[in-house]
Amino acid sequence: MTYRRSLATLAAAVAAAVLAGCLKLAQPAPHVQTYALAPAAPAAAGRHLPVTLHVAPFGMAAVYDREAIVYRENAFTTGAYFYHRWSANPGHMIADLLARDLADTGAYEAVQRTPSLAGADYDLTGNVEVLEEAPAARGCVAALQLRVTLLRTRARTGNTVLSQKAYAAQEPCVCADVPTLVEAMSRALATVSAEIGVDVHDAIARDMAQR
Repeated sequence: MTYRRSLATLAAAVAAAVLAGCLKLAQPAPHVQTYALAPAAPAAAGRHLPVTLHVAPFGMAAVYDREAIVYRENAFTTGAYFYHRWSANPGHMIADLLARDLADTGAYEAVQRTPSLAGADYDLTGNVEVLEEAPAARGCVAALQLRVTLLRTRARTGNTVLSQKAYAAQEPCVCADVPTLVEAMSRALATVSAEIGVDVHDAIARDMAQR
C-alpha cells in the first residue's frame, strides 16, 4: 500500500510538472516591434533637368541583410535586437526614401522606382554598407554608410558610369533604446540623402552639358 501511495504521489507530481510546463508554453510570445525610417524630405530643389531617373533597389552588406536591427559591440562583434525589426528590407526602404526625396525636389522629369517600357535616362544604384547602432566615446550612435553609383542608360559614347561615391553619417542615440536609434538613423539618412541629391543633380547636369 505504501509503495502504491508512493507511485501515486510520484505520478501526481509528474502530472503537475507537465501541466505547469504546458501552461508556460501556452503563454503568448514576446511582441515583435517593427520600425520604418522617416527622414525629413529635402527643402531645396535644383534646376529642372528634362530627364528620367530610375532608382534601383539597394543591396545590403551581408551582416545587415536581415530583418532584425543590428548593433555593434566592438570591431569584431555584432548582435541583433531579435524583437526589434525593420518593417521592410532596409535596402529597399532606403531606396524608396531616396527616390521620394529626388522626386520631391522637382528637379527631374520623372523619378522611377520600377522599370518602365519607356526606360530611363539615368540609373541610380547603391549598396548599404553600414546600418547599425555603434559604440561611441559618449554613448552610442546610429551609423549609416551607403555607396551609390550613377550610370547613364541611354546609348552614347564615353563612360556610362558618371560617379561612384560613399556617403556616411552618424547621429547620437541612447544605447539599447531602439526607438531613439531609429530616429537617429532617420536623421542620418536625411543628411546622406541631401548630399546624394546634390551630387546626382550636378553629375547629370554636367553630362547633359557634354551632349
